[in-house]
Amino acid sequence: MMKKILVTGGKGFLGSRFEKMYKHKYELLVAGSKELDVTNKENIDSVFDSFQPDYVIHAAGIPNQKFCIENPEVAHAVNVDGAIYVAEACKRVGAKLVFISTEQVFNGSSEPGPYKEDDTPVPDTVYGENKLECERRIKDILEEYWIVRFTWLFGLPEKNCAMGSNILWDTIQCILKNEPIKTTEYEFRGMSDVNEICENLEKLLSLPFGIYHFGAVNNDGRYEIVKHIMKELGLSDERINELLIIDNSKYNEDHIRELRLDVNKITNLGLKFTPTKEAITQCLKEFSII
Repeated sequence: MMKKILVTGGKGFLGSRFEKMYKHKYELLVAGSKELDVTNKENIDSVFDSFQPDYVIHAAGIPNQKFCIENPEVAHAVNVDGAIYVAEACKRVGAKLVFISTEQVFNGSSEPGPYKEDDTPVPDTVYGENKLECERRIKDILEEYWIVRFTWLFGLPEKNCAMGSNILWDTIQCILKNEPIKTTEYEFRGMSDVNEICENLEKLLSLPFGIYHFGAVNNDGRYEIVKHIMKELGLSDERINELLIIDNSKYNEDHIRELRLDVNKITNLGLKFTPTKEAITQCLKEFSII
């Protein structure tokens, strides 16, 4: 009998690709907000009672920083209360939970990265604060759970899959529109192929419970990654200099955005993540763009 997996936020960038990849291997309920309103406990309980999942991947959330700052109560209702309702439903039906957290729990740290799972999180964004609150509260509800702190995801459009803003597709769109790209040299974070993340997310289900950092290793600043994308697409140095503009007004030598994660814990258990630059090149080749 197929195992049952419920994916919340399932119509999004990650969930739609997970469904495409595993719809023939598992019995999936990939639920968007219309099918599953995470702010409605009665709705959650009804869906759980009906579907009886073995695993739940909780990917529903509002990551948009501007929206979270302007609407903190709505953000908390979705990002925190919704996650707690889901965790409580998991406990009631005996489902194992994969809670998707974020690198942003370290966004306010004064210590240099890459950050390990047992380093002290210091969030300074509403989204990061929401996710860290969930992490702490889930531990008091469940024993069978994985907390997975993602790096930033990237990918290209696919049929019947949702798109999200990401460094690869955003760069390509700017080039096509002949729009300049302003970016900083002082933002450091992992950037991971969404499809590789989906592959490893399924492998996670066979690993011990706990907190894991999840995604590609990258030690280059955001400016260098955008430049790499442009070079891989065949733009000349002259064209790159016209379109790519250094903007260190927000992040600079005295105010570095450091979000790199140490992923040794999970790679030592056998999961593999392609380094960011290599993963971008690989993705462009897989889609026959280069």
